[in-house]
Amino acid sequence: MASDFISEQPAREASGPKPSKKLYSIPALLRDRAFAGKFETSTAACEFIYAPKSARLVNGKLELTGSLNLSSARGGKREVKDVRATLTASQGGLGAVPGAIMARALPNAVAGLPVTEATAAHGFVGVMYFRLSPINNKSLGVIPDFGKVQLNARMAPVNGTERELQIVYSDLVIAAYGERSDAGNAAAQVELLNRLLGQS
Repeated sequence: MASDFISEQPAREASGPKPSKKLYSIPALLRDRAFAGKFETSTAACEFIYAPKSARLVNGKLELTGSLNLSSARGGKREVKDVRATLTASQGGLGAVPGAIMARALPNAVAGLPVTEATAAHGFVGVMYFRLSPINNKSLGVIPDFGKVQLNARMAPVNGTERELQIVYSDLVIAAYGERSDAGNAAAQVELLNRLLGQS
């Protein structure tokens, strides 16, 4: 009599899930004037720093240009210059409202940031989501495809430079992406941002 039992490969002998060949997003924190973070590939843990050198508005959207530095035990240190980062979305900040925003806020001001407990006149940026320009993964010495990577940049300022940049990024987001966009103010904020990014 034929058995209905189907033999299965023991779990301990089964191959694990195959690593993804694409990298979709990388998390980072604002550190001084750059965004620093890390991610893991199938072969190594990698640390990176995206350091913007300049900013401009392209079709009403903020575009940063800078260098991406990556280091790993397998690939050593690599750098790719002129990497563009286009701001596609933002998330309102949580917690204490930055002092500079609290001091100048007007009761009836309308901001364009997502609603949090710090909204309207007290709204500020907590996370910015950038789309990076395509990067040849071989130039970084890593396996995943860097063709469509999103940089998730969180704001958690711990020094004066980072606090100042959080304010400028917040003002720029409100001016360029808010419900009542203000091209003139957005351009002024980009000019200020460029001055801050250009400081040594």
